[in-house]
Amino acid sequence: MKHLSLKVGGVPEHFNLPWRLAIGSGALKKHHINAQWQEFHSGTGAMVQALNNGEVDVATLLTEGAIKAAAQKDCQFELYAFYTKSPLIWGVHTPLETDIKSLKDLGKATFAISRYGSGSNLMAYLLAESQGLSVDNLKFEIIDNLKGARNLFKKGGNYIFLWEKFMTKPLVDGGEMIRIADFPTPWSCFVTCMRKEVLQNNPKQIKQLMKSVLKSAKHLKQSPIAEQLIAEQYQLELADVKTWFDSTQWYKKVSLNSELIDRVTDKLKQLSIID
Repeated sequence: MKHLSLKVGGVPEHFNLPWRLAIGSGALKKHHINAQWQEFHSGTGAMVQALNNGEVDVATLLTEGAIKAAAQKDCQFELYAFYTKSPLIWGVHTPLETDIKSLKDLGKATFAISRYGSGSNLMAYLLAESQGLSVDNLKFEIIDNLKGARNLFKKGGNYIFLWEKFMTKPLVDGGEMIRIADFPTPWSCFVTCMRKEVLQNNPKQIKQLMKSVLKSAKHLKQSPIAEQLIAEQYQLELADVKTWFDSTQWYKKVSLNSELIDRVTDKLKQLSIID
């Protein structure tokens, strides 16, 4: 079997610890795979660009962002396998100084997003729709990442920022921002994508890569020290990690659910996000 070097991208969040463990443990070496992990603080939109530009070969993206990107004619990657079964719980955040006190005030908001095509961008449409608002005239401000949102929020204003609730909880607990609601994705939240040329040239090794990562997730789920490890790795409170860990499920087999893809695609079309 030939040697395969891969650049793997993901957000620096607890969901991706199985990737880091699979790569760091050396488990991929028996499949002649040398994988390098690269963190993307700006999220799915940045990873879409990196995949298309060949800066990474593999990346685990938010499902809605991956499907939107894959619908573009010039897309250089394809959806390969779903990673998590459970939804992502988005926190709906505001600055301390704001006129937005609840979701009833959503019509006043400018959405702070990492970039267009990101999860924070796409979920804004779903959140607005859930509140009976028109999605035609939503307002956005690009802030790049969580650090950008923190800087923006220092000024106050009528902003909404959508981000994974457990990663922002230390900031909420510390009085830096307010979470006015939770908003779960209505589908499995992460899917692993591969550059087309890499998948076409290395199908067996790519499958072994994914199997190894899902095996790592299974072992993590069974480990008695998993919650403590996650708390230490991501600077989270142990009680918060336990709540998140109990509700999180990773896929056990390498699979791609076409019905789920169709459901997400239909919703994105309904919202005029894709043609």
